[in-house]
Amino acid sequence: MEPIVHHLKNYGLEIWYDRYKTTLGDNLRTRCLDEGAAGGAYAVVILSKHTVKSSFAMEELSILKLRHHQKLVTIFPILYEFSPSNMPAELSWMKELIFKEVDKQSGTREICNHIACKITSDILRECKHQNIQEIVDSQISLLDFASYSFLRRYQEIDRANLNSRITLLYAVYLILIQLETIKQKAQINMISKIFHRLFSETSLSLDIDYRELWLLENSICILIDRYLASRTESKM
Repeated sequence: MEPIVHHLKNYGLEIWYDRYKTTLGDNLRTRCLDEGAAGGAYAVVILSKHTVKSSFAMEELSILKLRHHQKLVTIFPILYEFSPSNMPAELSWMKELIFKEVDKQSGTREICNHIACKITSDILRECKHQNIQEIVDSQISLLDFASYSFLRRYQEIDRANLNSRITLLYAVYLILIQLETIKQKAQINMISKIFHRLFSETSLSLDIDYRELWLLENSICILIDRYLASRTESKM
């Protein structure tokens, strides 16, 4: 669990994790059930042979099941050295969800990319322009010429040309993130950490796949939405 928490925190996501949030003497049910399983819009569930043997863990999962059916939480199931065929009947509902099987040799970065893509996609639903094509087609007058030109060029590049596409997204990010009007907007810290994690730490030498490209597209669209909001506010 720790590697997943580490990657998600590096993406600027707020994490509730009992080992980080509880101390000796805390009420177990209040902290883990009321604040943990019963709180938050997303839940990463690690299933293993030990999980199904723990009555407390199963109680947490029953709370998540109820919240899932009420559409109050999105669950990311991860099966750690645990076959779906061994899943007990009370957890069979989780087979309806897309899950990931991992073992001691598996990396966790791909899992975290899936999670970050889902979270940023949910944020995008509240944005005026939900993809780069919409931004280009709208010919937004408040967007600076360089950013708009880079995005228009981005749409013209073959989607398989990942290196060129991510370089253009990074250029747009660098233009927008330096502006004072956007620095205090909500979720900018998350966007900055996503780009920093995928690019700055590796000087653009990190291999990028399509899911990471999707994550960066989401991030740019969110950033532009916050930028346009700040420009609109400044004109009032």
